[in-house]
Amino acid sequence: MQLLEKKEINFTPIFLMGNAVLLIVLLLIQIINFARIGKVADSKTPTLVELNDGSSIRASPIGNDERSLQAITYFVGQTMTGLLSWTGIPKSDDSNSDPTKKAVLDAGVQVGEKKITTNVWVIGFALSEDFRGNFLEELGNLTPVDVFNGTTQSVLAVRYFSEPQKLAPGHWSIDMVANLVVFQGSNQVGKAIAFNKTVFVRAIDTPIPPSNSSSIQRIAYSVRKAGLEIYKIQDLEIGK
Repeated sequence: MQLLEKKEINFTPIFLMGNAVLLIVLLLIQIINFARIGKVADSKTPTLVELNDGSSIRASPIGNDERSLQAITYFVGQTMTGLLSWTGIPKSDDSNSDPTKKAVLDAGVQVGEKKITTNVWVIGFALSEDFRGNFLEELGNLTPVDVFNGTTQSVLAVRYFSEPQKLAPGHWSIDMVANLVVFQGSNQVGKAIAFNKTVFVRAIDTPIPPSNSSSIQRIAYSVRKAGLEIYKIQDLEIGK
């Protein structure tokens, strides 16, 4: 009896078909991924930020060394006004005011041989460390002694801010035209002194303060949370 020869099975076509199916599946996966990535790229960047108190604000993404022109102008305005507005009279709180209780005047903070008001000392943390000490000493020389007995006050009246000019990545300058108005005694009109300056600003990092930070550290962090600092102030030459 003649034995039948067994045919060998050719796996090559099966392998090619399986490989083709696998490539088609991978291609479909890639197409789906590209479609999803394109959808994310075309979607609008979220601009609504929720704060800890539940309120929401609008925000726009910017680079680490970038600040909006409005933010720079606002920072310079708030800082310069705080540094040049002097009063020894504490802020009144109508909810806790006691007409029989005498207000305690600000004793000030010693800087060099002179004193500055406590509020100016606080705002001073918005200045860079290599500039802060000398500038606060200059403010101490300008601050009238009568500020601390409540008979003299001052306010910085800003008349004009130029648009911030970018000097380098994270560095700007802004021109300010203002008057330092000093009110002394019964003079309610005040004496105006021209205070025209070019203010130089740069972007800084704003780390989160540690939970065990001191009161001075918390004050410094709160002032510097704007992510900006003033590192130089020079006279503005108008007309040149």
